[in-house]
Amino acid sequence: MLKTMQVSRSRKYWLSLVSVGLVLSFSVVLAIQFRQTRLLENAIELSESEVSWGVFQLEREAQNFQLGLKTALATPDDEQQSQLHLRYDIFWSRFDVIVMRPQAQQLLASAEYDRTIEQLARFFERTEQYFPPAASPRLTRDELKGISVALDPVLLQIHALANLSIHRAVGVSEQRNLQIRDQIRISTLLVLFQLVLTLTFFAMTIRLVRKLQASHDDLTHMATFDQLSGLPNRRLFYDRLEREIRVCERSGKRLALMYIDLDNFKDINDTQGHDVGDALLKEAAQRLLRSVRRSDTVARLGGDEFTVILPGLESTSAVARIAEAVLTALREPFPARGRSNFVSASIGITVFPDDAQDVHDLLRQADQAMYEAKKFGRNRYHYFTPDMQAQAQARMQRIGDLRLALSRRELCLRYQPIVDLRSGKIRKAEALVRWQHPSLGLLSPQEFIPLAEETGLIVELGNWICEQALEQTASWRRTLDPAFQISINTSPVQLCDNGTRLDAWLTWLDRLQLPGSALALEITESILMSEAASERLLAIQSMGLEVSLDDFGTGYSTLSYLKKFDIDYLKIDRSFVQSLSPGSSDFVLCEAIILMAHKLGIQVVAEGIETDTQHRYLVEMGCDYGQGYRYSKPVSADEFERLVAGIHRAGNGN
Repeated sequence: MLKTMQVSRSRKYWLSLVSVGLVLSFSVVLAIQFRQTRLLENAIELSESEVSWGVFQLEREAQNFQLGLKTALATPDDEQQSQLHLRYDIFWSRFDVIVMRPQAQQLLASAEYDRTIEQLARFFERTEQYFPPAASPRLTRDELKGISVALDPVLLQIHALANLSIHRAVGVSEQRNLQIRDQIRISTLLVLFQLVLTLTFFAMTIRLVRKLQASHDDLTHMATFDQLSGLPNRRLFYDRLEREIRVCERSGKRLALMYIDLDNFKDINDTQGHDVGDALLKEAAQRLLRSVRRSDTVARLGGDEFTVILPGLESTSAVARIAEAVLTALREPFPARGRSNFVSASIGITVFPDDAQDVHDLLRQADQAMYEAKKFGRNRYHYFTPDMQAQAQARMQRIGDLRLALSRRELCLRYQPIVDLRSGKIRKAEALVRWQHPSLGLLSPQEFIPLAEETGLIVELGNWICEQALEQTASWRRTLDPAFQISINTSPVQLCDNGTRLDAWLTWLDRLQLPGSALALEITESILMSEAASERLLAIQSMGLEVSLDDFGTGYSTLSYLKKFDIDYLKIDRSFVQSLSPGSSDFVLCEAIILMAHKLGIQVVAEGIETDTQHRYLVEMGCDYGQGYRYSKPVSADEFERLVAGIHRAGNGN
C-alpha cells in the first residue's frame, strides 16, 4: 500500500507540473501576440493621425495669420504688427513640418498635395521679404492687403488638402486594421484550439489529482484526528506538544499543558445512551475551542479526556484566565432530547520547563494534577507546582469572595474632594470604591478591580458604583451645592461590554431628576484608542454626561482625540505635580497642558497635590481644580460633608 501511494504521488506531481507548464506557455504566447498586435495597430493609427493633425494645424495657423492681417488693417499699431510677425513664423513652421514629414508625402502623394506645397512655397517666397527674421519692419496698409489677397487662394488649397488627408487616413487605417484583425483571428483560433486541448488534459489531471488527494487526506485525517470530535488525537497531540517544546527551548518562553476530565460524564453516557454522550463530547470540544486562544491546541485523548497546549507564555498569569474560561464554558447546560445535562470539569495544569522537560513527564504530571482537582471537589483546576497552586487557590478564593461582595454589602464608596483653586471651595468629588473584606480588611481598587475586569464582574460593579454615585450626587446637590458633581472611574472593559446598560443610566438620572452634567466619567487615554469603547463613549456623551481624561500625559492622547470626543476635563497625572519647581520640565509641562486645555475649552484638574507650594504654583498657572492629600484623603460621605461644612465656615469667617 505504501508503494502504491508513492507511485500515485509521483504521477500526481508530474501530471500537475506538465499541465501547469502547458497552460502557462500558451497563456504567455497569447498575451505576447495580443500585446504586439495592439502596439502595431496603435503605431499605425498614430502615424496616420499625426499626418492629418499636422495638415489641420497648418490650416488653422493659415487662418490665424489671415485673421492677424485683417486685425492689423483694422488696428494699425505696433502690438498688432508684432503679433502678425509671430503668427507668420508659426505658419511657416507648420508648413516646414508638413514638407519634412515622410509620412505626409507617402499618405498624400497626389497632384493636390504637390499643388498645395508648391503654392505655399511660392507664397512664402513672395512674403518672406516682409517678415525678415532679424528685424520686424512696419508693414503698410497696401502691403497688408496684398499679403491677404495672396493668402486667400492658399487657404482654399490648404482646406482641400486637409479634407483629402482625413479621407486618406481613414481609408488606409481601415484597410490595415482589416488585415491586422484577420491575422489576429487566425492566430487566436489556433491558440484557442491548443488551449482547449490543454485545458481538457488539465481537467482530467485535476480530477485524478483530487481523487488521489482526497484518499490521502482521508488517510491522514483518520490517522491524526479524532473521528467523533474532529480534534487532534493522541498521536497528533504528542507531535504538536513535542514541536512546541522545541520552540519554547529556542525562545525561552513557557508552555502550559492542561489535562481536562469531564465530571459525571460516565453517568450521562450510561443512563441516556452513547448517542447522547457522543453529542455532549462534540459540544464540549467546540466549547473548549471557543475558550482558548487561536494559537492553542485542543486534543482529545479518548473517552472524556481532553488536553490543551498553551504555548508561547511570557508568564503563567494567562493560564488561570483560560482555565476559568474553560470551567465556565463547561458548566453551561448541554441540551439533549428536551432536557438539560450538566457536567463540570477537573483540570490539571503543568508548566514547561518549570515542572518537566519532556512530553511524557508533562502529561503524567498534568494527569496527577487533574486527580488532585477531583480530590478537592471537582469543577476546579489544580497546578502541579505547590507554589503556583497556592497562588491559584488564593486567586480563586478572592474571585469567589468578590462575586459575593455586593450581596454582602462589603463594597463602599469613599469620596476625595476636588477643590476649585480660584475660590478654594469644594465643588466636586471623585468616588473611589473600597472593599471591606471580612478577613483581609479594607482593600484598595488595585487589589480587586483587575480581577473584576478579567471575570466580567466589572460590569455589575460599575453599574453599582454609578447608581450609588448618582444617589449621593442628588443628596449633595440638595444640601451642599446645586451644581455639585461626582466623577467615577470607568473601565474599558465596562464600556465595551453590552451588559453596561445605558438606558438604565438614563433611568437613574430621570428618577433622581439629575442632569447628565451631575456625573463625570473618568477614563484613561487607552480607551480612546479602542473603537468599541470610543463608540460607547460617544453614546454616553450624547446623554449629557461629562468626560474627564485621567492621568493625562502618560498615555497616547492626541489633539485629534480631544477634539473628536469633546473632552470636558483633563486630569494632570500626579507624576508631573510631585516635583513642581520653577524651570523644571514638570513645571513647563504643567503650564503647557493648562494653556493647551484652556485654548480647547477644556478645564484642568491637577492630581496628587500634597504641599502648599504645589498648590501655589498651580494657582499661578491658572489651573482650574486641585485634588490631593493637601485638601483631604478619600473619606466617607459623612466625613466629606463635615469637611465641606468646615471649609465653608472658614470662608464665611474670612
